Amino acid sequence: MQLMITAPLLALFWLLMRADLTRRCLPNRWVLYYALLFPFYAFSQGLNWAQFAAHCLVGATAFVLLLLSFIRGGVGGGDVKLGAVVMLWAGPFHAAPALVAISLVGALLGVAGWLADKRLKPPQAASAALYALSARRGVPYGVALVAGGLTVLLLSRR
Repeated sequence: MQLMITAPLLALFWLLMRADLTRRCLPNRWVLYYALLFPFYAFSQGLNWAQFAAHCLVGATAFVLLLLSFIRGGVGGGDVKLGAVVMLWAGPFHAAPALVAISLVGALLGVAGWLADKRLKPPQAASAALYALSARRGVPYGVALVAGGLTVLLLSRR
């Protein structure tokens, strides 16, 4: 059962990262697929209803907090949805490590975007990597959220 959940998760993570880097868009259906895999994971791990509800509460809390950030222009709508699903998977026990991974990778992406913008000159043809990281297009925070999802996946396998 683990492989039946892990393989689609890894594929979704790759698709989400690629979409965010290239288009700064996190397709709703991919985020929905990620969310819909959670009940199967919960069942395979033997979570009881109280544990399942705790995971849902963490995800809902993350959604509300990220929605407030979205309203203020801090994150995009896809980041709100993906962040909520990552925290749904994290639950109360893996939320802190997921947040650390998200924060560290987000900070690295911010610095990489700043450096990419320094290297991008208007007459210069932009390389695909510099363009993907450019902070002028917004920080691809979905990549950081996927890092949080990977952290949760690794911790839940222990």
